[in-house]
Amino acid sequence: MTADAHMNTKSAAMAASPAIEVRGMSLAIEGRSILHDVTFSLDRGEFLCICGPNGAGKTMLLKAILGLGKPTLGSVTLFGANPGEGRKKIGYVPQRKNFDRMFPARVVEVIAAHLSGAWPLMVTSAARDKAAAALRIVGGEHLLDKELRDLSGGELQRAFLARALVADPEMLVLDEPMAGVDAKGIVDITSLLDGLTKQRRMTVVMITHSLSVVEHCATKVLFMENGTVMAWGNPAQILHDPRIRETAFTGHDHEHAVTSGKGEY
Repeated sequence: MTADAHMNTKSAAMAASPAIEVRGMSLAIEGRSILHDVTFSLDRGEFLCICGPNGAGKTMLLKAILGLGKPTLGSVTLFGANPGEGRKKIGYVPQRKNFDRMFPARVVEVIAAHLSGAWPLMVTSAARDKAAAALRIVGGEHLLDKELRDLSGGELQRAFLARALVADPEMLVLDEPMAGVDAKGIVDITSLLDGLTKQRRMTVVMITHSLSVVEHCATKVLFMENGTVMAWGNPAQILHDPRIRETAFTGHDHEHAVTSGKGEY
């Protein structure tokens, strides 16, 4: 087989592979077991909600998928490649946005910095156009020149969603995106994310405590406790279990649907 033929075969195999494949993955930190024998596979274009109580290992699972935590046992692949290579196709929205609220950063600069990998001394017209286009997708084009410190919780999430989308990723990964967002913002962001999977065939992976998000968006649900996958399947199967509903969701929708103009960031 020629080198070109080998590359074509490899590319075809990667294109046909699942978006995420986790097989028998365990992870320990300083001798403490965090994840235990996690196995699941997610097809492209699906919407996965990862649910469970606090301390269940949800964020660490995301880090392992992104290649930010090395499994002790088992394997993780993204789009048929190792996580380090596969995460180039991912847009990531963290739960906590690490920035100084007093630093006069504008939304356009935050998005442009993600494009270039460095803070821009000057935003080029091309970068500005791309930032505006990404904000248009999330219904936030009016935020382009606003400073982050002036944004509400929902506006901040739109800005960081645009930041994650500006490089045209194949997968969007979000850690508790509804935290600090008011009730209307939750509805708007839920509709937006649902549209990304249905209209753009984008794969979405989200950690959430929001029952409404799971009911309206998820095509697959992974429920975790104590670092172990306790349930995996479609929402109807998972939500049928009253214990899961009680453990993963009770009280959390109220906590996240804050009514103040600005939520916790």
